[in-house]
Amino acid sequence: MTAVPLAPTVAVTCLAVLVAVLRWIFVRDSATDRLINRALGCAGIGMLLAVVTVRFAVPAIVTHLGAMVGFLTAGSVFGVARLLAGADPRDAPRRQRRYDVVAVAAGGITVLIDVATALSLLPAETSARWYTLSAAATCLPLAAAGFLLIRAGVVEIRSAGTSITQRLTYLALSGVGAFWICYAVLVLGRSLMGVSPTDQGEGWSLSGFAFFAVITALLAIPLVRMLLVRLGWDRDSRDCRTLLPLWTDLTAAVPQVVLVDDDHRRGPALRRYRMAIEIRDALLQLRRHAPGYPPDDVRGSTLRIVRDAEAGLVTVSGADATAGHDLELRYLLDLAIRWPKAKRAYLAADGSPRLSAARGNR
Repeated sequence: MTAVPLAPTVAVTCLAVLVAVLRWIFVRDSATDRLINRALGCAGIGMLLAVVTVRFAVPAIVTHLGAMVGFLTAGSVFGVARLLAGADPRDAPRRQRRYDVVAVAAGGITVLIDVATALSLLPAETSARWYTLSAAATCLPLAAAGFLLIRAGVVEIRSAGTSITQRLTYLALSGVGAFWICYAVLVLGRSLMGVSPTDQGEGWSLSGFAFFAVITALLAIPLVRMLLVRLGWDRDSRDCRTLLPLWTDLTAAVPQVVLVDDDHRRGPALRRYRMAIEIRDALLQLRRHAPGYPPDDVRGSTLRIVRDAEAGLVTVSGADATAGHDLELRYLLDLAIRWPKAKRAYLAADGSPRLSAARGNR
């Protein structure tokens, strides 16, 4: 730990604690999420206690607390890895209680040994030997967790339904798992040679710190996504803004296609889905009754603008539409991009009745 400068160590550690707190508030729906939050929180607190213990003179209770948190972190990390590898989440609380019992027992033994050593009931070197043994023992669940992470990552990377972004995320997780395995082997091997687990050299200390920062960054991704949604910068929100002018004019011309609203706040993905359905239904209604529109009917004007905007677009056929909602959405987005220009050109050329302004809010 002393190999890493104090400022980045404190910064990343505080970031990990902050991410854990925010995840506890906003990302806690599944058993995996809750266990990840706990593991990250324990790891952040453990890092903070390690910095304080190594760099400052602190009471023995801080060292004991750090050891206890370290045991709990190892158990939590192993529990997360098992869930990611496909273990039944319904059994997660029961499994985690077993790991916690082992962690608390190890922490209790640490306190008893230190007290016995202070009272001269045990040889002075007993405490140091126990810390070496316990630190090396925590590498076993870490190595197992690394193996499970790699296995889960390989399965997801090879899956046809995994996106490029998800593949990169799982690749990074697999890299973390590989580092855990290598680090555990190193610590165990050097412990057998009499080297303290807390003194693994500058290179491995810096590598461990870097991988901890990577893990923290990966676990912050859901929070970043939530922030983008809140700011309206996510893809779904951008699509909604693109569709809005087209949706406004079409639903003003054919208001009966608007679905019954509810009182619940909708996310951008659902808003986009509903807007696409209403735009599609409005287009169907306009085309179905096209021959019967009077010259001054806003529906006729709207349909003519639709045809102008559609010029050059590849129409989604019935066969193509069965390929999924994404193809239709792409077509509607292309139409929406052309809509303002086609509308301005039509109104300037024909002086048709002005289309209604926005009536609703999607």
